[in-house]
Amino acid sequence: MKIGLALGSGGARGLAHIVLLEVFEELQISPAIISGSSMGALVGGAFCAGLSTKDIRENLNEIIKSQNTKIWNFPRNFDYLKLLEFIDLGIGRGGILKGDKFIEYYRKILGIDNFSQLKIPLKVVTTNYYTREQSVFDEGELIPPIKASYAVPGLFPPVNINSNLYFDGGMVNPLPFDIISEYVDFTVAIDVSSSLPFKDGDNPPIYETFFSAFQIMQNSILTAKLKTSKPDILIQVKIKNVRMMDFINSTEVLKQAIEFKKELTRKLDKLLTK
Repeated sequence: MKIGLALGSGGARGLAHIVLLEVFEELQISPAIISGSSMGALVGGAFCAGLSTKDIRENLNEIIKSQNTKIWNFPRNFDYLKLLEFIDLGIGRGGILKGDKFIEYYRKILGIDNFSQLKIPLKVVTTNYYTREQSVFDEGELIPPIKASYAVPGLFPPVNINSNLYFDGGMVNPLPFDIISEYVDFTVAIDVSSSLPFKDGDNPPIYETFFSAFQIMQNSILTAKLKTSKPDILIQVKIKNVRMMDFINSTEVLKQAIEFKKELTRKLDKLLTK
């Protein structure tokens, strides 16, 4: 039985993928193929490269030490120097952040740079800037497509690959289970796109308005997609009180994901015992 795993986009909530991947380790199941969009591509790439979920957690903790702060509102106790190691401004280059420091750290922990070196086949979803269509990468250089897959427009610049520009894959396919269904017997999809509504009367800051609009677009795409096709197992992870860019709230994301880890365990157990 071949099981395909699709990891969706969702910003900081995508860190929940780490907890859901633990199910495959505990059940000693290796997905036959993984597809990822945005954060799903980032986490999926690490897992396909052979990193355990423990390894991924440890590297996450290396980047983000605080558990109760927000990336846009740093308190006095936050380790500014640690954050600055991974954030580099890039205004005028198509985005506020360059993202070069983080992707080089990511490349280092993976220890590989080509799809052919992965232990599990991976398909990375991006959006072609010129054609406005989905582009899927599964061969050649590994790091540029992954960087493109999470390049939120305005926040990160597009990534140039073979003279084409590519952006965040969540704009065209936020939960890419459809691109792997032909290779497997069953598909499992992890949706982490649920958004946090504002209270009545709230006037959100401009950055939150932008990210919320992006999230609404992704949710609309996924809702329409699920009306015509569905994976065999769909886990819709709902993380509360964590906004799209709240990566410093990683501990809370991982904690809330445990409930959905139990759901996936039950559903996979049932599938495997049929």
